[in-house]
Amino acid sequence: MQDKKTLENITQQIKLIEKNNLNNLESMTSIEMLLTSNNNGKSKDESLSHKFSQLKDKMQETINSTHDIIFMLGEDGKNNS
Repeated sequence: MQDKKTLENITQQIKLIEKNNLNNLESMTSIEMLLTSNNNGKSKDESLSHKFSQLKDKMQETINSTHDIIFMLGEDGKNNS
């Protein structure tokens, strides 16, 4: 991107999204543990667990897309100048 100021602003915003993604993932892990029975390791609610699994898959897609954008912006350390 030619406009360095815009690139800096986009980078700043995508880093905020990445941070939120990590917070969301931590919350999802906590929910996943709550949905699992301590007695036998089975789900406490199959329907809710299934919906949650779908949400977790979508969150992983979001995390992957965010990472791809960061890579494109050169924030992986390889493309910085």
